[in-house]
Amino acid sequence: PLLLPPNAFAHLRRQAAALAALRPRMNDCCRHHSPLPCARRAWTDVLDGFCTDEFGVKTRQFHCCRRHGAA
Repeated sequence: PLLLPPNAFAHLRRQAAALAALRPRMNDCCRHHSPLPCARRAWTDVLDGFCTDEFGVKTRQFHCCRRHGAA
């Protein structure tokens, strides 16, 4: 668990949650027959979810969430 005050730092909580979601997926990819495409899918899925969460709040979104496609 993060050691952040309970009433602030929501942006850091969202970032930490995305990294926490990525870890088990990357571990699974290491055992996959084609790890690189698996890792790319894991990263983009988690990043898409993170950006969806970012746009769901009224704060400034993380800079990478404003990019599209391969960017």
